[in-house]
Amino acid sequence: ERAKDLDIDVIGVSFHVGSGCTDPETFVQAISDARCVFDMGVELGFCMYLLDIGGGF
Repeated sequence: ERAKDLDIDVIGVSFHVGSGCTDPETFVQAISDARCVFDMGVELGFCMYLLDIGGGF
C-alpha cells in the first residue's frame, strides 16, 4: 500500500534462500510465499511479472 501511495511501480518479487540450501522444499515454500505477495500486489492494482529467485538463476 505504501508503494502505491508513493507511486512506485512494483513489478515483482526477489528472494534468495541461501547458497548452502540443499532442501528443495525451501524453494517450494519461498515460491509459495512469493505467490502470496504477487496476489497482494494484484489486489492493489500492480501488474507483477517478475520472480527473481536469486543464486545465479
